[in-house]
Amino acid sequence: MSKASKKKKVVIEERYHGPLITNGVSLGYIKLLSWISLVVSFMAYFGTTYIDHIGIYKLLFIICMFISGVAIPLSFFNRFIVRFKSFIYLFVSILVLILNVDMTFIGLLMLVGNDGIYSVWALIYNLEALCILLFSTGLYSWYYLPKNQGKIWAFNRWETYGGEDNAKKQERLFNFGVAFVAVLLAPAILTGYIENVFGVFLGILMNLFLPALIVDGVQAARYVRKHPEFEEKSQMGKNSY
Repeated sequence: MSKASKKKKVVIEERYHGPLITNGVSLGYIKLLSWISLVVSFMAYFGTTYIDHIGIYKLLFIICMFISGVAIPLSFFNRFIVRFKSFIYLFVSILVLILNVDMTFIGLLMLVGNDGIYSVWALIYNLEALCILLFSTGLYSWYYLPKNQGKIWAFNRWETYGGEDNAKKQERLFNFGVAFVAVLLAPAILTGYIENVFGVFLGILMNLFLPALIVDGVQAARYVRKHPEFEEKSQMGKNSY
C-alpha cells in the first residue's frame, strides 16, 4: 500500500460522528433535505396565512423557504458540492435546523390550535423547545471533544451494560418506562386531549434528536477544512462527480 493510500485510509478512519447516528452526515443529504424543508416550510407558511396576524411566523417561514430554495439548485451541481464540501456540510446543518423549526411549529399548532400561536402556552412551549434545543446541541457537542471520541455510545443494547443479569434489569427498566408513558397517555386519550399531548411530544422529540445531525454537520465542516483530501464513501454515487 502506498503512502498516499495509507494517509487516505487514516483520514477516513478519523471521521468521527456522535451517538444516534448510524453514519456521519453526508454531502448527499442536501439533495433530499432541500426539498423536504421547502415543502414543509411552505405548508407551515400556508398554515399561518389566516392565523398569524402579527406576522412573526410568516417572516420566519419566508426565510426558511428562501434558504431551502437556494439549496435546491445547488444540489444539482455535484462538482460544486465536492469543491466546497465544508460549506455544503454547514448548509445541511442549516436545513436540518429549518426542518426542526417546521416540525416544532406543527407541534405548537397541535398544542394550542389555530387561535393560540401568540398565547402564554405558546410562549411556554417555544421557550421549552428552545431550551431543549440548546441542551441537546451542547450535549452532542460534548461527544465530539477529543477525549470522548472513539467511545461506543450504546442505546437499547442491553448486553453492553455489564452482564446478563444487569442487562435484564436494564430491559425491565426500559419496559417500565414504556408502561409509564402509556399510563400518562391514557387520560389524554380518554379526555380528548391526545392531539395536545402529541404536540408536546413532537416538540420535545424533534429538539432532542435532530440536533445530533446539526452538530455532526458542523463538525464535518470543521473536519474537511482540516483534511481537504477526505472523500466520503459516497452515498451520492461515485460516478456522480
